[in-house]
Amino acid sequence: MPVAIVGVGELPQGQSSLPNTMVLHEQLARLALADAGLALKDVDALLTLSPRSDAYLIHATGLAEHLGIRPAVALTLEAGGAAPAAMVDTARGLIEAGTATTVLILAADMPLGGVSRNTYVSNLAEAGPIHPDLERPYGPSVPSMFATVARAHMDRYGTNAEHLAAIAMQNRLAASRHPNAHYREPFNFEAYAKSKLIADPLRLLDCAPVSDGGGAIIVTSVERAGESRKSAVNVLGSGFSMGHLHLSAAPSLTAFAAGDALDRALKQAKLQRSDIDVALVYDCFTIAMLINVEDLGLAAKGEAGPAFVAGRFAPSASGELPINPHGGLLSHGHPARAGGMGNLVEAVMQLRDAAGDRQIANPNVAMVHGMGGVFATHGVLLLGRSS
Repeated sequence: MPVAIVGVGELPQGQSSLPNTMVLHEQLARLALADAGLALKDVDALLTLSPRSDAYLIHATGLAEHLGIRPAVALTLEAGGAAPAAMVDTARGLIEAGTATTVLILAADMPLGGVSRNTYVSNLAEAGPIHPDLERPYGPSVPSMFATVARAHMDRYGTNAEHLAAIAMQNRLAASRHPNAHYREPFNFEAYAKSKLIADPLRLLDCAPVSDGGGAIIVTSVERAGESRKSAVNVLGSGFSMGHLHLSAAPSLTAFAAGDALDRALKQAKLQRSDIDVALVYDCFTIAMLINVEDLGLAAKGEAGPAFVAGRFAPSASGELPINPHGGLLSHGHPARAGGMGNLVEAVMQLRDAAGDRQIANPNVAMVHGMGGVFATHGVLLLGRSS
């Protein structure tokens, strides 16, 4: 049974004034339901990603209690930044099986306003992608793990600061057109080069900001979308892959498994890479964008950096394949574990022709990529404009 996304909700990313993550989730849920023309009583399945700033044992059940609903299904899924794709695919299965008809999907976090900086950093260290025995005793941070990958890519392919800066600058320029983006002020290479060195060779502007935020979507069957069909976005295919959890176990430092996830999604949707009109790629660091673009097969190995410098992936009309017209995690915002949700919301807005000043011309197929850990797990959705 084909399914569609019929509602989306997003708030400004950045420092939130809301009291806690439950209120943030509630506001996002109400925005998505209003967008779909539905009410909380219509929700019979609730899927969430547990935020790091919230200590609920079974988050989806706690949120259902907070919302005052008793859906037939309340599940909290674990897939890191690939969770939005996993939740949409789970919603498809629930709807196809007849277990649910209207699925509310939420991913949100408040690492800035919900907990102290020290608490959040401690949570990330204890439950992050750093191996407790083989890696953590030697002191690496998450940025240093991505910096290790960046250095390996530089050594092998000649990637340089100009390539990474082009990615950061493109995302910031795109975010300048998005009212919900955490950072909207464009910068040049000089500003990039002067930004603080975080983990050689990565600078502050190579790193996504820590943001409060997230998003919500409503999934139902295409048939039930009914009058909402004009604003519905069809789910065409999904694919998943993993290669490791800890970077020390990865078979390579320059090639990972994102392409396998896209291959599976394309096979399911009966599409080719050339059918993709706009791509939303997970970019928690500039090197993550560069390598994911190559692994996804959108550029050959060693060619993504020069392609960004040349503007091939710019969201403007001159770009061959627009990537991250909302500014990506690097500038739109990175709300911790909910980071991949912004990509999904933006894909829906683009396919609805509702993206305002950042709208891509006539997109019919959008690719949404999410990544968990340090290139560890990947989820890809292919979404299509409803006819």
